[in-house]
Amino acid sequence: MVETPSITGAWRRYVWETAPVLALELDASHRVIDANVEAQRVLGAHTVGRPLADFVTASDLPALLLQEDKVHLLTLNTASGAPETMWFRFFAMPAGTLALGGIDLEEQQELRNEVLGLNGELNNLTRQLHQANAELRELNQLKNQFLGMAAHDLRAPVGLVINFSEFVLDEAGADLSAEHREFLQICQASARGMQQIIENFLDIAVIESGKLRLEPALTSVPEILDGVGPIARLVAGKKKITLLLDAVDDTRRFSVDAPKLRQALLNFIGNAVQHSVAGQRVWVSARWEPEQVIFAVRDEGQGITPEDQARLFKAFGRAGTKKTAGERSTGLGLAIARQVVEAHGGRI
Repeated sequence: MVETPSITGAWRRYVWETAPVLALELDASHRVIDANVEAQRVLGAHTVGRPLADFVTASDLPALLLQEDKVHLLTLNTASGAPETMWFRFFAMPAGTLALGGIDLEEQQELRNEVLGLNGELNNLTRQLHQANAELRELNQLKNQFLGMAAHDLRAPVGLVINFSEFVLDEAGADLSAEHREFLQICQASARGMQQIIENFLDIAVIESGKLRLEPALTSVPEILDGVGPIARLVAGKKKITLLLDAVDDTRRFSVDAPKLRQALLNFIGNAVQHSVAGQRVWVSARWEPEQVIFAVRDEGQGITPEDQARLFKAFGRAGTKKTAGERSTGLGLAIARQVVEAHGGRI
């Protein structure tokens, strides 16, 4: 190694207090006996007293220290936890070795270039993402317009099928054969199913366009369930499922859009009925908790997996479980229910 005089006076003060280099004095066993301010900032406050090998990653230090007047690149374990590569030179001192280290400017430039390149890529990806989001919003608006227009145009003819089939069954039912009556009933049931799908399309189009409007008025839990009960029992009765209403006898008034809240509850009840079989039960309950009303629907069906639960309340999302009577569904009922509940400031 090249000998250098002891660092004294102004030079030592500059190196130890101000210079942006690492300066370490090592004893004969390569243990740090003194370190300047910069070294303690980079390596940590407890640098003195530790072997230099504690700070160097995968290097043969004794061999380096014996090489004469050479610059060595060492990767240091820094106090921040992030490794940092620096150049080092070692000089013989009367009491041991002086190690001087500095930033590897070439590596720093490479890192800067890499960061600049990554920032450029990120900016490009961000612009592409904004463009894709804008296109998706436009497509979503077009989809809502199409659904709304299609559903609106289909509502009248489907209503005619329902009304005329009812008229024929009422007026000429006695003169029809059992087979013809069954055909009409099938047509009527199919038309009613189509009518519900059309109403769901119209509802989701209104909701997703941001035009859902609530018309709140004071009501009570018994009034809500009294409005739900007859329709729900009719739906459940068709599959020979028992519907049980369990509500608190509490006439406290609260402000909601009652028709929309009933629709949300009926969507839940309909879903429970669709996944139940004859002889099973569906419970509808309501109870007051401080400052809120809790409505719940429970069935004895096969249940919902956690994977299905994650997409259950999204538009057009469907569970993997099959409906027990092969009922058709658009996957909109529960999505509409969630939007209605959240529009009231509630949650499902």
